[in-house]
Amino acid sequence: MSKKFTPWFPHETNPRSNRKLKALFNTYGGAGYGYWWILQEILCSQPEYKLDITDEFAYTELADDMRCAYDFLEKFINDCINKFHLLQCDDTHLWCPALIDVMQPLEEKRASLSERGKKGAAVTNAKKSAQATDENGTSEIKRGEKSAEKKREEKRTEEKSREEVVLHNTSNTATPAATLHNAIATEQHINNNTPLPFATLDELKLRAMADTVHFVPIHLRPGRIQTEAHLPLWLDAFNKWLRYGGEHVKSERDYRFHFNNWIQRQDMSKNPEHYNPLTDNTPQRGKYKGKQLPAAPANISVKEAMRRHKEEMERSRIIDEQLAIARGKIKPEDLVKPVD
Repeated sequence: MSKKFTPWFPHETNPRSNRKLKALFNTYGGAGYGYWWILQEILCSQPEYKLDITDEFAYTELADDMRCAYDFLEKFINDCINKFHLLQCDDTHLWCPALIDVMQPLEEKRASLSERGKKGAAVTNAKKSAQATDENGTSEIKRGEKSAEKKREEKRTEEKSREEVVLHNTSNTATPAATLHNAIATEQHINNNTPLPFATLDELKLRAMADTVHFVPIHLRPGRIQTEAHLPLWLDAFNKWLRYGGEHVKSERDYRFHFNNWIQRQDMSKNPEHYNPLTDNTPQRGKYKGKQLPAAPANISVKEAMRRHKEEMERSRIIDEQLAIARGKIKPEDLVKPVD
């Protein structure tokens, strides 16, 4: 069995039908089920798929990798060994027999494919060496590469022109924050549609809610947010705070780190739906440390300031829709007019 890290392992479409895993699921719920698969990923990266536990800090490091408390991990692994019979251990290692049984034939198949690949590569290299001596063949390859590069360049130019048309049509009404949002969206699209590490606040909220392993369980615990229904409401409140501070796009890592610091300073007894960033007087950290958030413009009521903020968000939404239409991702008739 290879000691190299295996980049993936088979995952059945319905492993919950397994009687042992079903018992684990019933005992620990969805969070425990997630921890089980995190543990499988860690074991899969170990030599011989066995975790060395001779080091006195082995379980401490494992708890840190799984983002859980040490006491919880100790009970979880003990139940997996003695109660659910999913794991085995001795004085030096911890392993999952079922994982080893699955990976053994996979390792053999990979070794066979690797050997075939080496033989095929040798034949291919020999053919390429023969073709390299043929001037006509070499010229044909170069012409094909130039033609493909020319087509890619024409496509990039066409898409860039579409972006510039949309940005020009909306430049008269776009605010500085919306302009920043559009600039990042344009760069992301022109770069061969490769997603940047930045996203809108609404998109970051959806990603966070979908992460049931590293985000949701961390905040749904005593001392934090009590119910799952309140988590999206607190994320909405956090997004209000960011927008009021002038932020409309962030990286996913900074968004979660910022939310973790911000939520610790909030009063969990209050209703997040009533959160108002204009009245948030909690001490600031990071780039806001030592200064207050921007205040509402002079002689303008809180209600009027929030109305202007809502108008700015509506303009940003319209720009996003027009960009999507220009890219051909949606049709104008597919748009649904928002309800006031």
